Amino acid sequence: MPQDLPPLDQFNLPPEAALRPLHAHAPVWQLQLPGQSGTAVLKRTARTSGEAVAVWSGALRDAGVGVVAPERAFRPNPRTRVTSDGEERWVIYPFVEGRPYTGAPREIRSAGRLLGQIHAFEAERDFGLNVHTTARAFPRESLAMDAEVIVEHVRQAFPEQAGRVEGLLLERTEQYIQAALPRVQGEALPLVNCSWDHKAANLVYVTPDAPVLIDPDNAARLPRVYDLAITALSFPLDGTLHRGPQRLWTPEEWQRFLAGYLEFVTFTPAERACWADVLLCAWMDESLWQLQDSADAWQDPAQAPLLLELALLDAPFRLPAGGGRAS
Repeated sequence: MPQDLPPLDQFNLPPEAALRPLHAHAPVWQLQLPGQSGTAVLKRTARTSGEAVAVWSGALRDAGVGVVAPERAFRPNPRTRVTSDGEERWVIYPFVEGRPYTGAPREIRSAGRLLGQIHAFEAERDFGLNVHTTARAFPRESLAMDAEVIVEHVRQAFPEQAGRVEGLLLERTEQYIQAALPRVQGEALPLVNCSWDHKAANLVYVTPDAPVLIDPDNAARLPRVYDLAITALSFPLDGTLHRGPQRLWTPEEWQRFLAGYLEFVTFTPAERACWADVLLCAWMDESLWQLQDSADAWQDPAQAPLLLELALLDAPFRLPAGGGRAS
């Protein structure tokens, strides 16, 4: 149960408007809007970039792209609440009726199409989102601390794999620091506006061909292949929030996702050339954190095999040959 109570008074909502929490560990609440039959979602958004996220997501919504945006009935939206710990930003989104991801082929393709639409939408426009011009860099010391925690998780869940994972973590750390990160940081990769959280748990399918991204609050301006790589690695995580398989995409499923994505995006030669390095940088950024921060999931027999698969990454994601869009 979320520990933060929603600031209903901030939006002039009566106390009975709060219906139920939607997330066990995050401040996200479903609301009954006064005088209306529909419901909405009240959640905490980015403190420093909440306004930019609202403008960006609103522009996507107005262009017909499947991303939630702040409810127009509440202005301003988001709003600031001052607490003893500082300022918080809260936003009201519409509640999207639909079904969770199940892993069906059409859902995979349409998830790729949606990411392609998001990346292609006004890619040159600066919405005021936080900007990361290249892959994020992490010092060896913090990587080693994460690796130590991960190896202990593996030792508890899959003791026969602990040595292999420990060796892979050391190898990847060296490859990341010595080669992959310097090469990626030396490339001028196309920047786009991204949700930085495009995964099954954050998609609601109005139809199998029409997913809606319901959590844009982590949005930032990133190299688009970096966001694509993070999506590939993270898409099936948080398995309690969707109904898809508890595993990484198969090579065929990954190609299906890319086919949808490439309806809207064409890779540059630089993006293709550095893809393997970008994927490793994304793994050291996002996956390493997920693996060390998921103690409960490592203890869950339904989720632990996916985490081990992510740690081993035996079947790396590959880009299709050629430079044009997929058919």
